[in-house]
Amino acid sequence: MRNIDFKLFIALSILLLAVRLLFISNTLLINDEAYYAIYARHLAWGYVDHGPVIAYLIKFFTLIWENSFTVRLGATTLMTILTFVLYHFGKKYFNTQVGIILSLSITANMLFHTNAIVITPDVPMTFFTTLAIMYYYLAYCVDKKYVYIGGIMLGLAVLSKISALFPAIGIALYPFLIKDKRHWLKDMHYYGSFIVALLIFLPFIIWNLNNDLAFVRNQGSHIYREGGITEFINLWLGLTIISGPLFFYYSIIRPFLNLKKWRKTSEPIQYFTVVTIVPLGYFLAHSLFSKFELNWPAPVFLSGVFLLSLQLNRNNMKIYYAQIIYSLILIMIITTQTFWHVLPLKGNADITNRYYMYEGLTDTLGTYLENNPELKNTRIAANNFQIPSMINFYLDPALEATCLSIGYQETLYSFLYPNRGQKNNDFIFIKHGMGQPEFLINYFEKISPLKKFKIKRDDQTLSNFSLWYAKNYSGEK
Repeated sequence: MRNIDFKLFIALSILLLAVRLLFISNTLLINDEAYYAIYARHLAWGYVDHGPVIAYLIKFFTLIWENSFTVRLGATTLMTILTFVLYHFGKKYFNTQVGIILSLSITANMLFHTNAIVITPDVPMTFFTTLAIMYYYLAYCVDKKYVYIGGIMLGLAVLSKISALFPAIGIALYPFLIKDKRHWLKDMHYYGSFIVALLIFLPFIIWNLNNDLAFVRNQGSHIYREGGITEFINLWLGLTIISGPLFFYYSIIRPFLNLKKWRKTSEPIQYFTVVTIVPLGYFLAHSLFSKFELNWPAPVFLSGVFLLSLQLNRNNMKIYYAQIIYSLILIMIITTQTFWHVLPLKGNADITNRYYMYEGLTDTLGTYLENNPELKNTRIAANNFQIPSMINFYLDPALEATCLSIGYQETLYSFLYPNRGQKNNDFIFIKHGMGQPEFLINYFEKISPLKKFKIKRDDQTLSNFSLWYAKNYSGEK
């Protein structure tokens, strides 16, 4: 079987970059993206949900102009840079085909395509973790001069998202597990690189200490949400669909097979197996009893892509071609469904509805506020982070909208506008749903209806919102 044609590789890479630029130019932010865009308006060394890298990344790309495109441009840029770096890494240290497979496996894969069109902390985590894995490999197996670059990348990865700690553990354990590499345990540069990583992460630690360990408390409640075998199957089946069967095999199954043939395994494969199997072991075990979101085990696939590229049987490339075609079809379906409602999916079954759910709300709310100028200086509130974030980004009200977090988790708004500081204030409260927000009755003197919204996409109703005037807040949570 002939190798992958270089011209085809370049053509696919350019085509997918064009698709991504077109996508981020013509869709609204989803609610999570808007929330992180508000991070960027309030820069800090830490947040209750994540580290600060996502905020500074968005801030950099929105310094001149802030809109949906510039907010997401950092995602497309980092993922594009990553594909170039991986191609040159594979070509230089292995061969051209490894470089192409490394790059193309990320470019033409739904798992990473999402990171290129949706800006979340997974984007810088993916970027810096992959580079950390790569540079520590170069340090351990090629030239020790790369070890501090690896440490810098690792620090930025963990500062982006705490789940980067699991590949970091695998990286640190490698010299302990491999006899020929134990000389690193006597090398101060080995420890120095992790000290560099810790120093980069230190501001986030200090922020937590100064804020009653807010992040630790918040994440603890998230990762221990009760789950079971159904959630376990749904998680890993979903990852199989998104990543593709071949990529899933090399990331989830092949590492265990490599352990069985450990003594016959080459040095690079041993390294990437260790870095893969540590996060894999954690996520497999933990997801057996906790409910995980699809993006949480992403660190497993960041080193899995190296195993795929190095262990793929070059005499049987048909399977790899099938993987690429499968991923391209998946990307095409999602992209098409976003702009043209082709598939007869409704509600949560259609993940592209998230680009339309809040569009009608912000448009209708903006018109309503223009027609009722007496409400201009009344702060808008909700009881989740999504609604105020979309309002702040797209309407930019005179008083920034907030989340009251009554019986709800802490958010960025808990620090910007603590409930105790809102005592005796009136609010325009937005509720997801049409019924009266009865949970507010004990916190306000009076709650009066203002308006109701139906959010539609074509002929289907996506969501209902109701607007209420909440008078004289008690300031309690």
